[in-house]
Amino acid sequence: MKTAFLITGLLLLLIANILMVYSQRTSTSEGFAGYFLENAGPSGLGKYKLEPIGAFDDVRVTPNNGVSSWRGTDPNEPLLGPEFQPGPDSLFIFKNNQSKPECCSASYASDTGCVCTTPQQRNFINMRGGNRTVEDGV
Repeated sequence: MKTAFLITGLLLLLIANILMVYSQRTSTSEGFAGYFLENAGPSGLGKYKLEPIGAFDDVRVTPNNGVSSWRGTDPNEPLLGPEFQPGPDSLFIFKNNQSKPECCSASYASDTGCVCTTPQQRNFINMRGGNRTVEDGV
């Protein structure tokens, strides 16, 4: 009786394992696989064209020095190694950056202070690694 129960249990586990392994081989498309920017909402591209609605459209306000005055400027400390090149084996953008309290106007912090970023890194992050394709004034 115990042997029959054990064999039945092992067969059920084997069948469940086979079903799980082979069910992952079928491809499932993701929700945005057929997404096109032309179908997007009112971004000014595609079939939606933005129209001016007032006197303050397209007004870009920048301070006299070109940098926002409500936060400190970034000290632009040199990197401790080569510049970051994104790739499948290299995804940590701050691996060669200095981290110290003098850089605490930066957005990223660690246990030794704040991460000193370069202008190229800030631009890379601002452009979302090349994923921001619509100019939105930021």
